[in-house]
Amino acid sequence: MDNTLTSLQDSAKEEERIAKLYGYNITKEYVKSGTFQHVVGMAAHIFNVPIALINFQDKEHALIDSSIGLDGYDIVDRDVTLCSQAILREEVTVFRNAKEEPCLSNNPFVHGDFGLRFYAGAPIRTLEGYCIGVLGIGDTKPRDFTTEDEDVLEGLAAIIVNELEENKRRTEVG
Repeated sequence: MDNTLTSLQDSAKEEERIAKLYGYNITKEYVKSGTFQHVVGMAAHIFNVPIALINFQDKEHALIDSSIGLDGYDIVDRDVTLCSQAILREEVTVFRNAKEEPCLSNNPFVHGDFGLRFYAGAPIRTLEGYCIGVLGIGDTKPRDFTTEDEDVLEGLAAIIVNELEENKRRTEVG
C-alpha cells in the first residue's frame, strides 16, 4: 500500500463521500461542544495513549476537530496523515510500529520530530457506508493492539456516527 489517495480521489464515490460529509454540516462549535471531545477523552483513557483524535477528511485535508495531544494541528494535508490510510479500509487500521511500515517511509509524523510510532484508526462510517473520517489514537512508542481493542475503538467510532445522525435529525426538524 502506498500513501497516495489517487484511486479514491479520482472516483465518483469520492465525490459522493465528500457530499455526505458536508451534509452533516459539521462546525467547529458543534464539535467542541460535547460528545466528540468526550469520545476522544474516553479513547485516550481506555487505551492509555497520549494522542487521540477525531478527524473528518475532505478531498485535500484532514480536519482535526477534536483531539488530545495534537495542539496546533487543526488541519493537515490529507496525504501525510496516518488517518489517510485508515479512511481507505473497512476495518481498523493498526500500525504497531509505524517506523517499520514501508508505506510510511516518508511520513513526516513518523520520521520527523513528532515521532509517532503507534497508530490505530477506526473509520467513521455513515449509515450509507461512506467513510467520512477517522477516530484515531497514537503513541510515541510501539504498542500491541488486540482484536478486542479494535472492537472497542470501532464502538467509540459508532458513537460519533450516532451523534452525527442525531444532530442532523435535530437540525432538519428544528
